[in-house]
Amino acid sequence: MKYDKQYYLLTGDSLSGSYMLSESEKSDEGLDDLLVMRSIKRKVLGPGYVHITYGDDGHFSPCDYHEVLPAGLISEKFKNVLELFHLPGVDFYPAYIENRGSIWKEHYLIHIWQNHRALHPKRSVYKGTYEDDMFILKKMSLNEKVLDKVPLQERLVFRLNEDPQYLFHESVVKALKLAGLTGLGFLRIEDWGPDSAFS
Repeated sequence: MKYDKQYYLLTGDSLSGSYMLSESEKSDEGLDDLLVMRSIKRKVLGPGYVHITYGDDGHFSPCDYHEVLPAGLISEKFKNVLELFHLPGVDFYPAYIENRGSIWKEHYLIHIWQNHRALHPKRSVYKGTYEDDMFILKKMSLNEKVLDKVPLQERLVFRLNEDPQYLFHESVVKALKLAGLTGLGFLRIEDWGPDSAFS
């Protein structure tokens, strides 16, 4: 269970949570594949476009992080911190936020395709069939037998192969906290659950 203390999920805070942002139809079609677990660099030929779908858009000002599915919309400042770690399997695609005639350009949709089948099948709690990845995750615990074999550089930031959850190692989280970014929070894996977003 040692990795349950070392890994975090990114969450939005009250500042970014006041708004819901999503991709608009103007986005490059290649960005439709942000959920795939391989590079999509050859498919993405243009920028993404994001607009506000919920919240008082008359008072909107972008944060460094917004929970835009699947993995998030980040600022240039956020991206610069992640690039210091030379993360394999993590790509950034320019995305423009549009609102009431204003455009904010220095943002990116993040694609995390580095993935590991790293859930512990017995300590994790799920409803459904683990073997077929047909389940709803209720509580996650990471498998040290799997992650012990993966070099740290290849698991600093990764996606769970079994479930679209994106995990950040404590060393990356520390750097993000020191950068003074807005709009984000961090939730340790051992504290995560279906209702944790509301606690």
